[in-house]
Amino acid sequence: MDSYSPSTFYLIGIDPGNNTGIAIYELDCNTKAVISIVTHTVVLDNLVTNRNEVLLNRNAILSSVCKKLSSTYTPIVLAMESAFLNSRFPKAVMQLSQYTSTVEQAFYGINSFIKIHRYPPKYIKKYIGAGGNADKDAMTLAVKALPEISARIDLDRVTEHEIDALAAGYIAVSYVRQYPHTLIEY
Repeated sequence: MDSYSPSTFYLIGIDPGNNTGIAIYELDCNTKAVISIVTHTVVLDNLVTNRNEVLLNRNAILSSVCKKLSSTYTPIVLAMESAFLNSRFPKAVMQLSQYTSTVEQAFYGINSFIKIHRYPPKYIKKYIGAGGNADKDAMTLAVKALPEISARIDLDRVTEHEIDALAAGYIAVSYVRQYPHTLIEY
């Protein structure tokens, strides 16, 4: 009897928000090399149908998008920007917390074995080489400097949200390479 052994697996990076950035990495199971990358931005407000319950509707849409991603790609790793407090917009952390929770619940609800990595924005910026207080242009330049990403996707055609999702995903790719045993469920 032949047993099925996939040669690749998926890791998804997400930048949650009203404009949710998504980066889907396909990796080689043995070498952990990046095979392909696909990105998307989902503008939640473009999909809202119930103007009386906008936030609730946005979360329902985000949940549906994440469930579809999980069902389509069956990722074994999810990397995302964690909720953070921006002193200029202190109320935004509440909405961002709802989005991050929605993303986590959607993926976990389909696959309770998924490995979820949450990274603070400053950590992502610093790790990717842009500096902790980098703006969108500095982030784009830092991601463009990563040959593994820039060779597989036209970074002049992606949104800042996709750049952030790519960056979060790349940190998880690096982690998986360094600690591949963390993918094994005990």
